[in-house]
Amino acid sequence: MKILFEDYSFDAANQTVTFNTTDVLTLEQLLIITNVTTNKIIYNFADPNAGGTIVNNILTLNFDTTLMSSGDKLQIFIDNILTPASDETLQLISEQNELMRRMVKLMEPSANQNSVGQQRVEATISSIPQTITQQNLTFMGGINSTVTSAEHYFILGSRQAYIALRNNLTFS
Repeated sequence: MKILFEDYSFDAANQTVTFNTTDVLTLEQLLIITNVTTNKIIYNFADPNAGGTIVNNILTLNFDTTLMSSGDKLQIFIDNILTPASDETLQLISEQNELMRRMVKLMEPSANQNSVGQQRVEATISSIPQTITQQNLTFMGGINSTVTSAEHYFILGSRQAYIALRNNLTFS
């Protein structure tokens, strides 16, 4: 895990950085050191001109730091393979996973969908006119006069419900 290492001593004249830790650091752990006072990268594991050697937690730099000041601030990133995951870290990861699961659940469609992603809409007819005559059925729906009054009632109610639904649909 990449971490910012802050307990160090910088000796610009001798081109060394001393890591004040009881853990033994290796070059494999050291990622990058930037002198943030001068905005110069003084160690980069991928650059042979900005490399170095480390013995007893003292890094001797290839980069010439003799014109820098020992009081300059350094930004040191290391790969801390020595620190196992803590209970706090594991708890944080668990909480983040739970939040992500909730967000995914909220983004799921709230209605039923068919195989092509169309939502099924269910509606109930709350009011159907009480008086239906052959004349207003024929006028409103062009219904054939051979249809029984029960069928008229159903057909008219269905048409009115469809019209009401169609007029009240909004899409976003």
